[in-house]
Amino acid sequence: MNTPNTERHYTVDNVRVGNIIKEACNNLRMTQEQLSEVIDVTPGFVGHLTRGDRSLSLTTLVNIANTLKIPIQNFFADTDQTPDEKTLNNFAQLIEGRSNETKQAVLDIVRTVLQYLD
Repeated sequence: MNTPNTERHYTVDNVRVGNIIKEACNNLRMTQEQLSEVIDVTPGFVGHLTRGDRSLSLTTLVNIANTLKIPIQNFFADTDQTPDEKTLNNFAQLIEGRSNETKQAVLDIVRTVLQYLD
């Protein structure tokens, strides 16, 4: 059980949700139309979501999270999430579902880049 000092507060920001959906689609090279087909909504509805014009049901949110391989908590603005946690979550999303060889190649590239940045 959370104590008052560790209690987290969440909000739903439709624009933030839309941006997450857009970024995830881009990362997975999935069009909004393809997403709409998989989650059984109209392409227009997905367009409204990505612009932050509409809210969505929990069922649709879960379908989107599963389809785009996004942890459900990423859709909620967590006031306690650090910038490092956000970065790590974004990185995990980018490599989710990729082959082990691809993941290893990305890790090798990041190591090489970091040698020159530090």
